[in-house]
Amino acid sequence: MKTALITGATDGIGKATALKMLQENWNVVVLGRNLQKVQATILELQTQTGKNTISGITADLSVMEDVKKAVETFLHNNDRLDVLLLNANAIANERIITQEGNEQNFAVGYLSRVLMIQLLQDILNKTDNSQILSVMGRSWKRIDFDDLTISNKFSGWKGLTRWQWSFALFLKNYATTNRIKCNIYSPGLVKTKILSNEPQPMRTLVKIMNIIMGISTTKAAENINHVINETNKFIVSGHFFEWKKDKGLISIEYQKDDLKKLLELTSIILKS
Repeated sequence: MKTALITGATDGIGKATALKMLQENWNVVVLGRNLQKVQATILELQTQTGKNTISGITADLSVMEDVKKAVETFLHNNDRLDVLLLNANAIANERIITQEGNEQNFAVGYLSRVLMIQLLQDILNKTDNSQILSVMGRSWKRIDFDDLTISNKFSGWKGLTRWQWSFALFLKNYATTNRIKCNIYSPGLVKTKILSNEPQPMRTLVKIMNIIMGISTTKAAENINHVINETNKFIVSGHFFEWKKDKGLISIEYQKDDLKKLLELTSIILKS
């Protein structure tokens, strides 16, 4: 039985994808920040599908020690991982510094994803045809390596665009140095509650556009399933998918030494 680990799985796209995978006889592990919501999600999806192949892990992905414990729990209970779906994204429009000294958007969006990939790499390598799929937008802006926590003129938009730039650059490189297939999936406008916290100046525009052309979480989950199948069928890695369409290799603007700086900085933070 195939196994998927889905972060941010108690709401929206993550929850809808967990439902679809259960319906297709996957073993699904949902990861969320709130224990009650994780338990409620498991019960709800069990009731909807009649399947018991679902379990949950609770972790605050802004805290790297929590990420490590979550991975330990997963590895203790599972011997394969076919799909790592990195979906969690909680937009902070105020500058929040975590107990480990990281800016919260960067911690959840970038650091936790990189750390999970690193800690789960062995089981992904041992699982035939495994893949990593990261759910994120295409609003990318180079980080300021001298102001990683955005102490200068912070905004939620800066927090969002900078972690997404960082992860896109990381994943672009990872795809060329590892055999595990890894891609980015941009869902487009999806009717989820996270849109209500979209940073300005985009919030109002996004709300209006979502009414006109937003898709349901069920449709987004169908698109994710399509991308997963296409990735396996054509052995695609390092690509950017928008809705169901393969847009080709990840294309991102960066300066000559940016990758080296990013990887060195990431290593220092995650080892601290």
